[in-house]
Amino acid sequence: MALLLSLWALACAAMEPGPGPVAPDYADPANWSARESGSAKPVDVFYIHPTTFRSEDWNQQMDNQTARAWTDLSVRDRQLDAFAACCARFMPHYRQASSRAFVERAGEGAKAYAFAYADVRRAFLHYLAHDNKGRPFILAGHSQGALHGLKLLRSEIAGTPTERLLVAAYLPGLGIPAGSLPPGIPSCAHPDSTGCVASWNSFADGSDVAAYVARSVADNGTPGGDTRLICSNPLTFDTDIPAAPADAARGARPGSPQPGPVPALESGKVAAACRDGVLMVSPDPSLKVDRLPGGVLHMADIAMFWADISSNASLRVAAWMRSRK
Repeated sequence: MALLLSLWALACAAMEPGPGPVAPDYADPANWSARESGSAKPVDVFYIHPTTFRSEDWNQQMDNQTARAWTDLSVRDRQLDAFAACCARFMPHYRQASSRAFVERAGEGAKAYAFAYADVRRAFLHYLAHDNKGRPFILAGHSQGALHGLKLLRSEIAGTPTERLLVAAYLPGLGIPAGSLPPGIPSCAHPDSTGCVASWNSFADGSDVAAYVARSVADNGTPGGDTRLICSNPLTFDTDIPAAPADAARGARPGSPQPGPVPALESGKVAAACRDGVLMVSPDPSLKVDRLPGGVLHMADIAMFWADISSNASLRVAAWMRSRK
């Protein structure tokens, strides 16, 4: 009987989100995709990667070398590096929620996201305690990473001494209702605004986004809060200029992530406009942007605006530095 009970307990544990009880040790450099401690750059970026683990499992194991390598190739080298000009880079590996958790967000999927966030929070607190040393920082993340970043803003940054160090948060790939932002950290109104949140989610121009907007409000809104979604057009980063033509685009990364050298930037290839909280985008066919059903261009939220994000991050850093003199 004792053996049967033990086997039953193990089977139940296997069904729970989360691959085991041992949390990542963020003192171990192996648990970071990027950790540029001691950099001469005066500002950091703490980046939370999106979902890069497609599986029927709920969460990624930390020793899954295939997932870790893909994260490095698709995120570190094509997303995080947009902030390399301004900032020392910090990006932890974590036991991310899988693609299954996104599809089954209620119930066990929600537990998988909470499990993943616990790792992200642990990595962020370790960064603050051992690497930050009072330096200003950018918080950034895409998709699942943006969701965890929003939670960090609410729970670990807003209303704490750390808030004064926040240059800005870039959280694309997530529908963020304005009412879900914590007090004191508004959406970014202008290109040089600081202490604020920039966010967008890309759809092909003309797409029907009603279901996406409704789901975003249901998933990420707060009771009684402003349900209008934040939309920062990366070609302008200015709410007074919600639309911009392709000739305003500084440079996109074409194609999908592949081994080998990262393709050169191509300027003047993307037009974009914020409409009803959603970024409607017209990319040039030569960019070969992956288009998902429903006109979703989510996979290229950063690649299409790579140079625009890089330039804006440097602008906000300069503005933050001036404001503190």
